[in-house]
Amino acid sequence: MWTVLISMAAAAPSVAALQASIDAYDEGAVHRLPSLTSTQLQQLIDGDCVRVLAPSADPGGASAATGLLLTTVERDALWLAAQDPHAQVDPDLTEFVVTQKGPDAATWYGYWDLPRPVKDRQWVVDSYNNHELARATGGQAWEHVWSLVPDGLGQVRGMVSPTPVEGIGVDQLEHAIFTPVNRGSWMMIEVEDRVLLAYQASSVVGGAIPDWMVSKLVMMRLESVLRGVEKRATAWAPTHYGASHQPVYGGDGAPIARPQK
Repeated sequence: MWTVLISMAAAAPSVAALQASIDAYDEGAVHRLPSLTSTQLQQLIDGDCVRVLAPSADPGGASAATGLLLTTVERDALWLAAQDPHAQVDPDLTEFVVTQKGPDAATWYGYWDLPRPVKDRQWVVDSYNNHELARATGGQAWEHVWSLVPDGLGQVRGMVSPTPVEGIGVDQLEHAIFTPVNRGSWMMIEVEDRVLLAYQASSVVGGAIPDWMVSKLVMMRLESVLRGVEKRATAWAPTHYGASHQPVYGGDGAPIARPQK
C-alpha cells in the first residue's frame, strides 16, 4: 500500500514556503493560481479550503473559480482520485473519452445534469498533462489542463447513435446547451510534507442562466469536490489501482507506480 497519509507530527510549511511553491508553479503553469492573501495562505496551512473567484479582465469573459486545499495525503493517490477514468468527481457530471491522443492526452465529452427547469450543459474539451511544468519544477508541480473544442459535438454524435454511451444519447445532445467557454486545470504541488491540491474552472455556460449564478454554484461545490478527492485518495485509490488496472499517468508523463502490498 502507499503511505497515503503523511504523519501529522511533521511540521506544516510556513506561509513563505507555501507562497514560494505557488510562485514556482505559476512560472510554468498554463493556468496560474489566483493571488492569495497571507490570511488565505494561513487558512490553507490550518487545513481549511480556500475558494477564490477571479473576474475576467474582459467584461464579457469568463471568471475563474479556484478551490485550494493543503493536505497530508500523498500526491500519487490524490492524482488517481482525480484522474483515474473510473473516478467520479461530481455525481451530476458524466464524462467519457471521445479520442485518446496519447498516454495522458485525450478529447473528452462532458455532460452536466442541472436542476430543472434549467437546461443541462455539455462540452467537448482537449486535455493533457503539462510535462514542461513538471520538468521545470523538478517534479514538484503537476498540472492537468483542458480547453474547449468548439466544434467537438460533431465527433460525439456518431459515438452515441444508435447506442448511448454512459447514458448519453442523441436526445441529450440535442437538448443540452453547448458551453461557449470551458477551460481549467487540476493542480497538485508538493510543499514540504504536504500537497497543495487545487481545481480551477472557467466557463461561460450560455443560455438563459446568468453567469453569476453559475459561478456561485461552482464556488459552492468546490470544497465538496476537493474533499471528495481527498477521501477517495485514502479509501478508494490504493485498492482500486491494482496490477490489472490500465496505467494512469502522472503530471510528469510517467505511469503512477502501483501501491506496494
